[in-house]
Amino acid sequence: MLRRIELHGILAEKFGKSFDFDVESTREACEALSYQVDGFRQFMMTAHESGLFFAVFYDDNEQSISADEVEMKTGAKVIRIVPKITGAGGDAMGWIQVIAGAALVGVGFLVPGMQPLIGAGAGLMLGGAAALLMPRPTITPQDPDGNKPSYAFGGPVTTVAEGNPVAVGYGRCHWGGAVISMMIVNEDT
Repeated sequence: MLRRIELHGILAEKFGKSFDFDVESTREACEALSYQVDGFRQFMMTAHESGLFFAVFYDDNEQSISADEVEMKTGAKVIRIVPKITGAGGDAMGWIQVIAGAALVGVGFLVPGMQPLIGAGAGLMLGGAAALLMPRPTITPQDPDGNKPSYAFGGPVTTVAEGNPVAVGYGRCHWGGAVISMMIVNEDT
């Protein structure tokens, strides 16, 4: 079936906005574009290096498809491929904070009446330096000691591991607990 493939954002600027191909899935649509449009394959293969990922929508649906649905056949008449920018990644954000903080300190010194920017800039520089010095914690999904959900109670997993974040919830909680402190006392009475 002939389907319209619509590209948006930077994809539309570089390669064109609309194409019609006889394809059955999003994967086939991307393959057809890579054969018919010069540079499309190379751009898609290297886009993640600059923090650019893509969402795929069918027809006028507001919900993007999941990665599992990319190879599935679709009955949609229009396949829309939309770029989405993700976080900076790496240590770039720490450096950006340091540079922005230095700029604020400079503006605070040079512009009359803007002295409060010195404190804000210093705080931003310290936050950026801390982000550069601190390692990112790795979260283990589960402990090897068999920390699995209890089907007897139908509740979520209670996490018992060092270094995991602790959720602070208000109202009804729908997640397992996190043991923060534990003590065993053995006494003869």
